[in-house]
Amino acid sequence: MNKLCSVAENVRVIALDDDRRWLKDSEHDPIWPDKPSYSASVNHAPLTANATYSATVCDQLCVDGLTTAFIAPGSRSTPLALALVAHPGITTHIFHDERSAAFAALGHGWATGRPALILCSSGTAGAHFYAAVIEADASAVPLIAVTADRPPELWGRGAPQTIDQTHLYGSRVRDFVEPGPPDDLDPATWRSIARRVWAAATGAVPGPVHVNLSFRDPLTGTPDELPAVIEDAISPTQAEVPADVVDQLHELVSSPRGVIIAGRNQTGAATILQLANILGWPVLSDHRSGCRDASAPVAIRHFDSLLRSRAFTDGHRPEVVLRIGEIVSSKAVSQWLSACAGAGTAVISSRPYGRNIDPESIADFQFDEPGVIAALVDRCGETAIDTAWLASWSSADQRGAQAVQAAIEAGPQPNEIGIAQACVHGVPTGGALVASASMPIRDVEWFGPNRGDITLVANRGANGIDGVIATAVGVALTGQPTICLIGDVAFLHDSSTLVALSERAIDLTVVVTNNDGGAIFSFLPQHELLDAHEYEELFGTPHGTDLEALVRSHGIVVEQFTGVLQAPHGVRVVVAHTNRAENLELHHRVHASVNTALESPAG
Repeated sequence: MNKLCSVAENVRVIALDDDRRWLKDSEHDPIWPDKPSYSASVNHAPLTANATYSATVCDQLCVDGLTTAFIAPGSRSTPLALALVAHPGITTHIFHDERSAAFAALGHGWATGRPALILCSSGTAGAHFYAAVIEADASAVPLIAVTADRPPELWGRGAPQTIDQTHLYGSRVRDFVEPGPPDDLDPATWRSIARRVWAAATGAVPGPVHVNLSFRDPLTGTPDELPAVIEDAISPTQAEVPADVVDQLHELVSSPRGVIIAGRNQTGAATILQLANILGWPVLSDHRSGCRDASAPVAIRHFDSLLRSRAFTDGHRPEVVLRIGEIVSSKAVSQWLSACAGAGTAVISSRPYGRNIDPESIADFQFDEPGVIAALVDRCGETAIDTAWLASWSSADQRGAQAVQAAIEAGPQPNEIGIAQACVHGVPTGGALVASASMPIRDVEWFGPNRGDITLVANRGANGIDGVIATAVGVALTGQPTICLIGDVAFLHDSSTLVALSERAIDLTVVVTNNDGGAIFSFLPQHELLDAHEYEELFGTPHGTDLEALVRSHGIVVEQFTGVLQAPHGVRVVVAHTNRAENLELHHRVHASVNTALESPAG
């Protein structure tokens, strides 16, 4: 049944031979109240209804904090597109396709913590937002996705570019708002609709909100006087730190032999490192946590290689592990943690944004994160429990570092580990590194230098390779000089973002490791179990694309990797040619070298 008819059964559909499809069938009309009986054509809307409504929504969103919108061109979205461009407080960026626009908006959300608005036309256009909406949901990144729609009287009637857009993204969004055509609404409600959207995207658990806006013709017009601004600020929800949870944590962390594992979190790096220094515990963390600070002696850099060595793990089983935030990429960490839990180690896990982060199902105690670690720091005091435990980790990390560098320098040049290190080194202080799944983020985590003065962005909520270049563009558009490290398959997957990229006034260097296929699968059992032809066809997936020619066709500067990266200036792509088989061998050799170094007596 047509959606409109399910709401208003008293409306009778009359099939006419033109666009007039709806006749009022009774005195009660819930869709068009207070209007006389008439035949409604698509051009009946007041000239300024769409324009005034759109200008009002934009203005209220700007009052609440919106600064940036990403627009994919289309006809049905015209009223809101014009309003966004016209608003002096909103910066707009035009993208040729919806998928790139959505991931750029996601990058903006990563970089600023505030939602950007993405806008597209009706029909299949909104479907191209979906991958970014999924990542925004999984990673708790604020995002406002606006899909324009045809008016309800055209739904289910075979009208062009019309699909069912109601709840298009299902449960992935924090809220779904479908107010109906502007001329059917009370103008007094317009600003409250915008406020509802902003509050949902920026709430206690930030994330995507879907707004489906129906517009009748005409799609252009001049805004009338706007309704009064809602000026009172949206009050953020302040979670009270439960004293009993802090008491339990204080008792649990009383052991001298503990480890902190930190991923992206709500707590903040400074607080986590402060707790680690008080307890004398090493911190195993990815760069997204902010805890990979070169000046922090507790930050263990080569933990992935250390935990692959029996010579190390046999003597370093902790009594307690405190996991804060999301998981790190290292499978070695997950396997080691599971083995420790099986041997009696107590595992404590936070719930960032209220989400259960315990893929191994081994947590003995879980707690909601905001404010708790800071309260625990205050409770613990200032004296480290045991410095010898931390010293043994730091010593092993130093020996591992020497073994890693020796193996890298003896390997083929360039190699993917060295490229990842160069990318981390190349980001200027205050800049950002966007690392793609699958191998780039791992190489950065396992071998990248400790840098607490940069931001690392990675779409690890769903671990996809979608929209990596676009995400980096969105980060760079906030003004941060940005390096993007990406594999060739992910690069081709997002090559539509190269369209008009050379025209954007941003500082972005995209570094592509080109090994003609999917290197991550070389590390999986499929590589050993399948014959060479099957493996290459299903997993190696060589593409044979001339990446340099592709980049040049978009008018973008392209360079070859020379071993060192300068700070990003303008837009450029750096291509590094590597070999998948050599890359696999090098990773094995690096881990073996670390193991050998740890088996030898300390010098």
